Amino acid sequence: MSRKGSLLSLRDRDSAISPVAVASESKVAATNGVGTDNKQVAPSRQGKKAMTGYFSPEMSFAMHMTARKHGMSLQDAMADAFNDWLRKMGESPVGK
Repeated sequence: MSRKGSLLSLRDRDSAISPVAVASESKVAATNGVGTDNKQVAPSRQGKKAMTGYFSPEMSFAMHMTARKHGMSLQDAMADAFNDWLRKMGESPVGK
C-alpha cells in the first residue's frame, strides 16, 4: 500500500474519476469552507493566480520526479517551462 501523496502512486493510479467521488468531495469542500473568501491566503500565494491543466499520469510523474531531482518545486519548474514557451512565442518572460 502506498502512502497518500507518494509520487509513485501518481504513476500507478487510475486516471478515471468517479462522478460520485467528485460530488462527495464538493459537498465536503462546501461544508469545510474550502473555496470561500473568508479564509486566509498563504503568503506564497498572495498576489498570484492559479493555473491548472490535466495531463497523463506519465507526464505528471515525469514532471514531479525531474523537479525533485533538480531540487525544484513543481511550481518553479512549471514557471520555467512557461517562460521558455513565452520566449519561443516571441513574448517576454514574466517570472514566477
